[in-house]
Amino acid sequence: MPFLFNHNAISDVIAAHPEKARRLLVRQGHEKICQDLIDQARKQGVPYRIVPAEVFTKKCGTSRSHVCLERDDFQYTDQDDLLKKLGSMDAPFISAFDGVKDPQNLGNIVRTSVCLGVDAIVIPKDRSCMVNETVANVSRGAVEFIEVARVTNLARYLDSLKKLGIFCWGLDEHARTALWEIDLKGPVCLVMGGEEGLRRLTKEKCDDIVRIPANPSFSSLNVATAYAVASYEVMKRRQQ
Repeated sequence: MPFLFNHNAISDVIAAHPEKARRLLVRQGHEKICQDLIDQARKQGVPYRIVPAEVFTKKCGTSRSHVCLERDDFQYTDQDDLLKKLGSMDAPFISAFDGVKDPQNLGNIVRTSVCLGVDAIVIPKDRSCMVNETVANVSRGAVEFIEVARVTNLARYLDSLKKLGIFCWGLDEHARTALWEIDLKGPVCLVMGGEEGLRRLTKEKCDDIVRIPANPSFSSLNVATAYAVASYEVMKRRQQ
């Protein structure tokens, strides 16, 4: 069962998805600074307990926090259900990742996605980090506000997205076309590699490959950072 430790993230989850919150635990002696969470949990019908420090540390696995939310395991969106939902949308904005293995990266990707209006995230079942406790905490609880589908075959899934009219833009630092030069207002899927970049087959399945213009002497960005830049560009263009 995942634990969430960030105060603001816990508040957001209890407010928006109390059905996913199992129990709020507060370290004894910290009741005053957690009173807002206690009041919120009581209002939303989420059980809570004040526990001694040693019990809190043993139960939550950390002595560095004073509050912890036990939540249900993350529920992925069925890959076929996601296709049906995307097919009913006018201009969906989704993102697919070809094997992000670092939970810190995936957590930041989820947080960026929610912040910048991405409708869903697609990750492969193999060679990819799952949405675990680290991802939930790094995302500051954003995992509760976006759909994530784990697919059996990412390349085949991109084919399914293209049949729905969703244009799949792969990002690669060696591409000729810059991200700023393309139309991002229609149905879009940003296809990103993992820490090692896009695999050949995934790249071949993309409709086209684009790059984020950068300093030629050091053009490589971390996948989570590159994704944040690309997602912001999509959001900005759609608001123009």
